[in-house]
Amino acid sequence: MLRARLQLMGRRVHFDEVAYRRYREDVYRLAYRHLRDHSASEDVVQDSFLRLAGYSANPILNMGGMLRKIARNLIVDSARFRARRAEEALPAAQDISTDEPSAENTLLHRERMELVSQILEQMPALRREVFIMRRLHGMSAKAVAKALSISPAAVDTHVARAVLALHKGAPPVDGAKGSE
Repeated sequence: MLRARLQLMGRRVHFDEVAYRRYREDVYRLAYRHLRDHSASEDVVQDSFLRLAGYSANPILNMGGMLRKIARNLIVDSARFRARRAEEALPAAQDISTDEPSAENTLLHRERMELVSQILEQMPALRREVFIMRRLHGMSAKAVAKALSISPAAVDTHVARAVLALHKGAPPVDGAKGSE
């Protein structure tokens, strides 16, 4: 493959097959240790030997050291390229979602909670208490009925009327249509 790439470039270069067999694995491991990507590491190996072949006019005394230096430079280039691509791929700042609610959402939530509190305060005391025990505290209808000395059917009726009052009094959430 490397020999074919050298021929495609139309350059007459010296390719040392023995050096390739001897140092290929070392260069690959160096690249893979930094890049953690098989394909990118193979590219670094190929490009390292291509660049080394361009130095053939001058004798190289430390072939392994030269290949490692070339590979390190290519790894840095690859990391810079990846970082640039990652920056370009980032969405606009307003599109980045976070776990924190926006100030607008926090304000809307606070206003909605105040409205729900007002609607609950306007309900008859027994209905409000049944609704809070059943929906907010998660008690069963039987447990609420026993605690308030009313029937489970009465609990269900109070909860249904409380929910209806909340739907009528509160605007729809997230653009959903409410009952009119």
